[in-house]
Amino acid sequence: MLAAACWLFAIMPASAIVLIERGNGHAELRGRFDTDDEKVFQEFLARPRAQRIRVLWLHSPGGILSSGLAIGRIVRRSGIATAVDGAKAYCDSACTLVFVAGARRHYVNGQGVMEGQASLTGLGFHGSFTRGNAINPAMRSDRGTREMTAFYRAMGVSGAVDLMQRAAISTLYRPNGATALRLRIATTLVAP
Repeated sequence: MLAAACWLFAIMPASAIVLIERGNGHAELRGRFDTDDEKVFQEFLARPRAQRIRVLWLHSPGGILSSGLAIGRIVRRSGIATAVDGAKAYCDSACTLVFVAGARRHYVNGQGVMEGQASLTGLGFHGSFTRGNAINPAMRSDRGTREMTAFYRAMGVSGAVDLMQRAAISTLYRPNGATALRLRIATTLVAP
């Protein structure tokens, strides 16, 4: 039975983003970014609907850097606002690239996030890592971290680079609402 379960798990596709339309121009992006998820996101935005997507709520552990960068560029080009509810959602790693690309960036309940590495919700920053496996462990990627740094700066939130550098190995650094506002990572703590 265990062998059958392991075999089934091995052939299942990698987890990818799930996009949910919430109505009133709001949508939600959930799940781990996988290769080519930017195409899934672009197709979602292109679907006919009564009202274009104006606000993208995020709840993601991050994932593939290239997809996070590409989705972030689409969000910026499309003028979409981004939102994270710091009381019950997390936006980690590559997801923060999408958040900072928002035309407006809503860190709802960010004032309740414990600043540092202990909180489990809110925005979570760290440098880039290679994908590890049983033979080769994940390792810090200088190239990926340089790409993230350049993107944060291009989006006008160079303070995110400092937060990324505060994260220890295998951890995330989470800013509270006041820090996110001061560093211009968030533009408001109020829901859209």
